[in-house]
Amino acid sequence: MILGESGTGKELIASAIHYRSPNFRGPMVTVNCAAIPHHLLESELFGYEKGAFSGASVNGKRGLVEQARGGTLFLDEVGDLDIEAQAKLLKFIETGKFYKVGGVREIHVRTRIVSATNKDLAHLIGKGEFRTDLYYRLGVIKIKIPSLNKRREDIIPIAKYFLLKFGDKFGKTITDISPEARKFLEELDWRGNVRELKNIIEQAALIANGSVIMPEDLKVDTCLPSDGDKPLLSQDLPPLTPSDGIQLESVMKSIEKQYIDNALKLSGGKEAGAAKLLHLNYSTFRYKRRILDIP
Repeated sequence: MILGESGTGKELIASAIHYRSPNFRGPMVTVNCAAIPHHLLESELFGYEKGAFSGASVNGKRGLVEQARGGTLFLDEVGDLDIEAQAKLLKFIETGKFYKVGGVREIHVRTRIVSATNKDLAHLIGKGEFRTDLYYRLGVIKIKIPSLNKRREDIIPIAKYFLLKFGDKFGKTITDISPEARKFLEELDWRGNVRELKNIIEQAALIANGSVIMPEDLKVDTCLPSDGDKPLLSQDLPPLTPSDGIQLESVMKSIEKQYIDNALKLSGGKEAGAAKLLHLNYSTFRYKRRILDIP
């Protein structure tokens, strides 16, 4: 059972387990338990015979459990299973056997089961929403995945993995990430965890012109709220144009300098973090810092 907050890369861990197991030659079948309507979950997991219910295919259907024979069945968001589905899943885990919906023939399947959730299962058990016996069956081995901010040594290896994947997708030969871009990635606040990193690398692979990802290729999503949505400066903006006029360029430089200086303080002196606070790419931030002579 893989435990971790949303976006921490639980599916990547499940995939790594599969491809390093004796079952690696078999399929890895992923079930998003939160995405399948409860009334369809049994037929999706275990399949159905022809004519089992109104609208059923005339040929019947192999369920996801049967498709995972000899491989790995990955139950993602397992905390979203309803109690009825939990009981049927538990029976299969205990016996390795099940019946299709509308079927009379018992089917035996051997598969590795990996589950994942971002929910507090102990809390759900206390509320009677998750079975204790299923929890212990699924959680023989538990792997807790910390947020990406707490395992920064993983950032570049994961980024390179996604880079190869999306380079192939877009028909590009992108071989590396520049030292400046690496520094930028390593210093970001990864509120969206691995999912956010994947998004940024996909965009970078799409817009990159060369074989190396540069800082300007890394576009950070600015729609995510900052911590507490606090303003960078405590001072108010300057008043409107006075009657005797104003030297706008000088004022703009002064304001820009204050924001950059304050962002550096908030980020602990880290340029990549300050650039993110100001919604600037890394190269632009460094250029502005240099021309404004900010230490």
